[in-house]
Amino acid sequence: MSNNKNKPSFKANIRLKDIIGQGLINNSNIAIIELIKNARDAKSKDVKVIFTNAGTKSPNSQIVIQDSGSGMDLDDIVDKWLNIAYSDKRNNSKGMFAGDKGIGRFSCDRLGTKLNLYSKKSNTKVVHLHVNWEDFEVDDRDKEISSVKLDPKYISQDDFFKKTNLSAFKKGTCLIIENLREAWTESELEQLKKELERFIIDPEKEFEVSFKSNDFEDKNGDLIFDGVIENKLLAKLDEKTISVHSQIIDNGKTIRTELHHYGDKILSFEEDNPYTKLKNIKAQVHYLSQGAKTSFKVITGYKSYEYGSIMFYLNGFRVMPYGEPKDDWLQLNQRKAQGTMRFLGTRDLFGIVEAYDYERNLAPVTSREGMENNLAFNQLTDKKLSRQDSAYLPGVLNILEKYVVDGIDWDRVKPKDDHFSVEEIKNAIQKVLESHKKNKKLRNIKINYKKISQIAEQKTEEYETFVTNLMASVSDKSIYELTPSEKQDVKKYVARHDATTKKQTETNREYKKDLTVEKKRRLFAESHLTSDTQRVRNLQHLIGILNGELCDDLEDVLRAESSKSPLSREDILELIKKSFFTSSKVRTLSQIITKANFDMMSETIRHNIYEYIEQYIKDIRKNGATWGIKVKFENPSSSDLPINLSPLEVSMLVDNIFSNASKAEAENLTVKASTSNKVFCLEFISDGNKLNDKFRPEDYFNAGITTTKSGAGIGLSHVKQIVNDLDGNVSIASNNNSGVTLKIWWDK
Repeated sequence: MSNNKNKPSFKANIRLKDIIGQGLINNSNIAIIELIKNARDAKSKDVKVIFTNAGTKSPNSQIVIQDSGSGMDLDDIVDKWLNIAYSDKRNNSKGMFAGDKGIGRFSCDRLGTKLNLYSKKSNTKVVHLHVNWEDFEVDDRDKEISSVKLDPKYISQDDFFKKTNLSAFKKGTCLIIENLREAWTESELEQLKKELERFIIDPEKEFEVSFKSNDFEDKNGDLIFDGVIENKLLAKLDEKTISVHSQIIDNGKTIRTELHHYGDKILSFEEDNPYTKLKNIKAQVHYLSQGAKTSFKVITGYKSYEYGSIMFYLNGFRVMPYGEPKDDWLQLNQRKAQGTMRFLGTRDLFGIVEAYDYERNLAPVTSREGMENNLAFNQLTDKKLSRQDSAYLPGVLNILEKYVVDGIDWDRVKPKDDHFSVEEIKNAIQKVLESHKKNKKLRNIKINYKKISQIAEQKTEEYETFVTNLMASVSDKSIYELTPSEKQDVKKYVARHDATTKKQTETNREYKKDLTVEKKRRLFAESHLTSDTQRVRNLQHLIGILNGELCDDLEDVLRAESSKSPLSREDILELIKKSFFTSSKVRTLSQIITKANFDMMSETIRHNIYEYIEQYIKDIRKNGATWGIKVKFENPSSSDLPINLSPLEVSMLVDNIFSNASKAEAENLTVKASTSNKVFCLEFISDGNKLNDKFRPEDYFNAGITTTKSGAGIGLSHVKQIVNDLDGNVSIASNNNSGVTLKIWWDK
């Protein structure tokens, strides 16, 4: 084999077409997008996508994709288009392109079995190429892809019209894909339209995509699909959300950032760009409150979490899978798990990141599934850069989080009183600036103080309107007639009402100062009350506050009854429920004074709930506070479940379950912790009376329905409320022999 003629070399088998066509381009929507990207890269200002006879699979079905770009002549067809993996775009060192791998043309194979390509430069005739993709679909070890001969040739404009029935064109490319591989029903076309809206972004109106199907008409005889693809979502959302807008400008020298509140700019600043590989980047991220999520559904027809989260666009086209409903490319949900109320997750956010990369620093991978993990992409996304600052996008998101979580969202954080303080919003903005100043010099800082004052007033008015509308919608209904939405609104109101009075505000602030502890100590360490008198005072102080709430609620009832507008039965029931819950807190706090040496007053901690309950049971058993029941805890597989929990409320949860078991004449109760492939589970198994068959098991979690002879039917409704706050699920059922099993579980 010394002679070069006899040395082996690679051969391209005829089935290579399948790999880079139907194999690599893995769905038809992506195939059409790839061909649209080719049109844009050809400097076309528009592209038309037309479906005919495509509703069912048939030889007459076709898709036409026509642009007005630079076009090709015969030499271009032979030397470039038919040259697999060759890309004139990749060999062009200047300019930005949507793709440069040289395989997008095989999208035609993904869509149909036959292709008629017509292309024309401004100074040439039309060149025609016919490809029957089925000629390549044979199994032959020795047959190479180049063995199938093609015959591109020039034709006149008249011949073009006769073959296609399409108008003559000055320049550009027309792809006619025939004998489609799949049917395009109305639902498939609707999905494609929405995908095109998500995939194509053109804020400067430099590229227009027309979308048409001749197959489907409405009741008036008009085509259902016949118009220009537009993505107006961000413009519509800006007036309905809080958002952050950031861009890298001045040829990569400067980052300009703005914070918008429902369309109004309230903060802006500039800084030097420390990211050496990032230029011409725009990011716009919106916080989706519950109201904004409703608006999102109205605008798009999708629930926000079904549509996606923060999407990435390179040179005007979306890069998959970033921003898909189950994709978390910025690790938002991982952060949120570390602090549910402090961070925002993918379901809380929607946004678009645009990169116009003239220097080819950002590189999509060949499979169209993501970006190469190079320095430029790390500077855009990675939180673990070898520098003290975070990457660009995490820094942008931090601005939005600081303002939303610390400043204005009354749905999310419990307010300190019933009015939104201008100072609170100013402080939130100051936190934004302070967190962003680390290792950076900010300049041209502008704060819209007038608008901030208006925001505080608007938020108060919004809440008052919310309360008025809520009272109007539920005043004539019993608690069992409330819709899920109304129940959620009532829950918001009750949670907010707990912190409305100025007296409670001052007391809570004073208490929080006293409550600062240097280090949280182990749960249920042995009591040292003699050396911890300050903690006892704090607990007693909070008991006084809760008793004050009870007095206020009872005064409300007495005042209403003595007035001309007495409370309805439902209002009284709600106040009784609230008072009972407050009373339960007082009882638990009183027990804590003698039972625990732990900072039970912290609102939320992250802890293994299995371990917490086990130690709580040990403690109450030691102190004889088990309601006369023999209690044991089992965790045979040593399972654990770290979650965010309120120690006080988990203690109340256990107390309520034990109290119910005692009233049901139980003598023994086993608490069993376990973990399976699908769930984390806690079971409270007692041997007392069974459930009454006249109620469904789920009804026992409604207030007023009791499992015991002496119960008021409130304890289990509190159990469900606490489990909901822990993001869990709860059920109850009778055992085979005696007693009941109350099951709490968390889906994995």
